Formats: sequence, structure tokens, C-alpha cells
Amino acid sequence: MTDVMVPAHTESVGPRDGRPVSAPVEGARPPAHTPEITDVWSWTARKYRIRATILLLVNVVLFCGLCAFTHWLRVGKPLAFRAQDYLDPLRLWGPNTQNLYDFILFPIRVDHTPMHGVVIGLLLAAIVAMPISVAILYRFRSALPFVAAVLVFAHMPWMAFTLLISCTLAAVRPFRMRFRYGSALLAMVPVLIYLFLATRGPTDPLSGSISPEERLLLIAPWVLAMLAACTMMAVVIFIARVVNHRPGAIAPVMAVMFATPALLFQAYIGVDELHYRVLEAQHGPRSERFEPVRDETDAIFDLVHRYTHPSANREPFRSALMGVWHSDPQQQRLLKQRIAHDLLLSLMNHRRETYEACKEFIADHPTSRYVPNVLFVQARALDTRLDERTLLENPARRELYTDFPHAESEPIWKSLLTQYPDSPLAVAARLRNAQLLLRHGDVAGALEALDQEAVQRAAEAAVRTPRAFLRSPPPETSLEYIPDQDLFELRQLRELILANRADPTYGDAPLQALATLDPHRRGYRAQLARLAHQYPDSLLYDNLVVRWASRGSDRELRIRNLMACLALFPGGDARVEALFELGELKTQAFGTDPALRAAGIERYRQVVSDFPQSVWAGRAAERLSKLVPRAAVTTEPAETP
Repeated sequence: MTDVMVPAHTESVGPRDGRPVSAPVEGARPPAHTPEITDVWSWTARKYRIRATILLLVNVVLFCGLCAFTHWLRVGKPLAFRAQDYLDPLRLWGPNTQNLYDFILFPIRVDHTPMHGVVIGLLLAAIVAMPISVAILYRFRSALPFVAAVLVFAHMPWMAFTLLISCTLAAVRPFRMRFRYGSALLAMVPVLIYLFLATRGPTDPLSGSISPEERLLLIAPWVLAMLAACTMMAVVIFIARVVNHRPGAIAPVMAVMFATPALLFQAYIGVDELHYRVLEAQHGPRSERFEPVRDETDAIFDLVHRYTHPSANREPFRSALMGVWHSDPQQQRLLKQRIAHDLLLSLMNHRRETYEACKEFIADHPTSRYVPNVLFVQARALDTRLDERTLLENPARRELYTDFPHAESEPIWKSLLTQYPDSPLAVAARLRNAQLLLRHGDVAGALEALDQEAVQRAAEAAVRTPRAFLRSPPPETSLEYIPDQDLFELRQLRELILANRADPTYGDAPLQALATLDPHRRGYRAQLARLAHQYPDSLLYDNLVVRWASRGSDRELRIRNLMACLALFPGGDARVEALFELGELKTQAFGTDPALRAAGIERYRQVVSDFPQSVWAGRAAERLSKLVPRAAVTTEPAETP
């Protein structure tokens, strides 16, 4: 039997399924085989082309949203399209070089919120798997919009470059394989190299002190990302093979890849945590704005340069400049005052910005578990003040303090205490409320805030217990708030009030007057002397004199004054404070005179033995445990008189 020739005018048509085949001519033998279905575009019927195009566009839009979501998680703010936002991630060296290590530490640390590591791993897996899968199933050119989305919306230029290479290996000859999953695995090689390089470089300073379990959490997101990406591509390629690359069955699987990390984030982390972490990093106690001690030499230099710059109106500062040049003390003092005023204005602006940011967070997330933290940050920011004494020293440094509450913070501390009394942060709120109430003359209210049982509950709540692996720590953990000093001041203030309230002559006026004095202000010692002269025969007189004696500028002078206080007040409640201060002064000077160390230790022992119920005894016992480790020192907890 001979073959029949196919006429030259045979047209290429498609069957109902749209595959490109040649129609047989009557009497001719059917073709030996039909063209192989290799990708989505192999289906040439119009309905398949339209469906493939629409679904591909939908996937592009969803992928752009996923990339925008990734950028939001990385920086904690909406998309920005400035040139600098694209240039910064391109930097390969320098102090501000970005890498993937920063992704898992800011704004949300995966060792604090382990589920965030899962979200990051699945996000990165989807970002990697999607362009490679599209390159394999839709051809190389269809993957280019996805690569561009990684660059434009995720702000990850090096990842986009890596994916471009990966898509080339997966879909462009001669690298493309008939075994599609083999092409996908080959495409993962550049991604592995990218991950290795992108996690090098500067690391978080805390990473060296974390436990092995926490270190594992820092590595786990990248391992999960690679395993999840390989799994996603395997599922997509398998389903594509089962449905013979029909477009309607592939796109939904890819949509699931997008939705999973977003749903996990919403269910287990939440928008409020992301917003809080950004707020804490920018306005919290450990932020650059409120760094407790900072060298201000550079800032002072910039201010002096601004004052004396030729292009500026420097006539008002000409005399100051000449005064500094000729060592005129008066002009030097004026220049320092101007600079201190500018630094104070800068701090006040930071306080205002923090207050507004916290107010906005509470309005947006009133039921968030981070509201106590935000109230703490907000009130603490309002309490932050500049210690002008250290600013005028050499070298000049900025020291901030928060232990003298501001009147504006009173309603915030009160809200924290009344709404969240069981929070460990309520220790600080209880102390600040008591200080402010005493300043107003409300001694009864201050004692109520300092209630012994309430203080004990607050102390127990503040004790940190080991947490289970993969369980998020309490919300206040990231603030690194240590309540020990506040608990000491709580008990100290309570003892002071109980021993000196209801003075027979002056009532509670001496206590109120003392509460209004800021210990960090210049002239504090002179104000103590003024109060001592104003209330010479009051119950508080010995406390005023002891505090005046302990604030001297010279160590030897302070020791002599405190020794005089011991002789002057043999039975007052301030005697224990004088003994403790003597112990502090003498043990701090033991390097030059070992005898002083022994005398200081003896003072601590005297505090423990003579005043076992006092809060000072507990502090003295702590000092002794460090100075004389073998000595067994125990104290009984203070009782309510």
C-alpha cells in the first residue's frame, strides 16, 4: 500500500481542544503524531488564549500586591517610589548596607515572634517560585513582568536580578530541560547563591548573645523558603502535567501561593504588631531619639558652624565667637546656653512626635495587646528631660532622665495603672502616679498607689519566666524594662511618707515641697537647704539634711557631712539612708585606700543588722553579695507599719 501525498493547499486548523494540528485530507493517512503540548500557549484556540492572558494578568496584579506586602513588612511603611528607595538596597558595603538578615530582625524580630519567620519564609518562597514557574509554563517573556514587580514593588533589586538569571536557566535554550522540575531545580542555584551573599555582612549586635534555639529561628526562614519554593514549583508543574497545561487549572494554584503568607500574617501576627514594632524602634526607650547617654560633640559643632557660617546672619553671634576666641567666660556661657537651648528644642520636638505617634496607634488599634507598651512609651517620652549639667561638661554629652515625672504624663500613667493593673509596666505607672499625687499634696492617694500588696503583685508580674520554644514572649519583653529600680523607689517613697506624714506643726507640706524638687536640676542642693531652713523642726528635717549632705561636689566633703548627720540624727528615719550612702562612697574609693573598702562594707552590714525591715537593707545586702560573695546576708521583706 502506497502513501497518498497531502495537497499543498492543506490548511492548519485546530480541533475542538485548540491544539495546532494539520487536518487530514480525505483518503490520506492520518499524521503519525500531533504537536506536543509544552506550555500554556500551546493551546491555540481563542478561548484558551483569552483565558491564559486574563489569568496571567490577574496573577501579575496579585504578585505585585505580594511584593508590596513584602516591602511593607520589611520597612513598616507604605510604598515609596523615590530614587533613593531603590539606590539604598543596591549598596554593597558601608554602615547602612541592607541585607536579608535585617529582614528578620526589623521591624519584627523572628526570635520574638516565631510565626513571623514562617510568614517570611513563605513570602520569599512565593517570590522565588512564581517567576520560575511562569517561565517554565508560560515561556520566558511572560515571567518578565513578575521579575519587574520584585524590583519596583518589593524594592529588592538584587533578588530581581537573581530571578532574571533563574528564569533564563529554567526556560531558555540550551539550559531548558525536557524534565521540567529539573529546570526548576537548576533555576534555584542562583537563588541559593543570592541567599548566601545576602545574609552576609553586618549583623545585629544581639545575635552573638542569643541562645542556640533563637539562632535556629534566625536561620529557619531561609531554609523554609527554599523547601517551600521547591514544593510550590513541584505542585504547579505536576498539576500542569495532569491537566495537560490548560491555563484554567494552573492560575488558582498560583493564587493560593500568594494568599497563604498574607492570611498567616493576619491570623497570627496582625497589623498592630507591625505598627507597634516600627513605633518602638523609632520612639521607644532604646531608640536613637531617646538614647539615655550620647556624645553631642558633632551636634554642637554643627550648631556652632550654623551660627558662624558666612552665608548666615551672624551679627548676633559675632560677639559670642569673639568671646570664645578671647576666652571671655561670659560670652562662652552665652554660646553654651544657645546651644543647650537648641538641643532642648530638638528633644521637645521628639517628645511631641512620639506623643502623636502613640496617640495615633491607640486610635487605630484600641484593643491591641500592645496598648500598655504604647502608653508606657508615650508617658515615658513626656517624662524625658535633658540634664543640662552634663551638657556643659567636657566632653559634652547629652544625658536624658525620666525619673522626675512631667505633669502632662499624669493622665497617661493613670490610664496604664487603672486599665492594665496586672501588666509588669504597671510598676512604673504606680510609682509615677504616687510621685505626682504627692506633688499635688494628696498623701492618702499616694499611699494608696503604693499599697504594699499591690506593689508585691506588680513585682511578681514583672518576674520573667522562661518561655516555651516557638512561643512569643510577653508584649513588654522587647522594651527590656527592668522594674528593680522602680520597685526600690516605690518602697523607699512609701517608707518616707509613712515616717514623715501628718507632721504636728506643718502637716504634709514638707513632703509635698520635697516632691516638687527635681534632683537633676542645677541648684537642687541649694533648694534642699532652703527647705531645711523653712521646716527646721519638722519630721522631714533629717531627710532633707541627709540628702543635702550626699549631694556635695567633693567625695571627702560628702563623707564628712554624712558622718556629721549620723551624730546629729541618732534616731531619725534618715539614719539608714546616711549609712547606706557612706557605704557607697567608701566602697567606690577602695581602689585608692583598701581601708575605705572595709569601712564601706561595715556600713552595709550595719544597715542590714540595724534596719532589717527597711528597703535600704535589701539594697545593702545586694552590695554585700557582690563585695563579699561568701558572706551569707539575708533580710526580711519590709512590713507595713
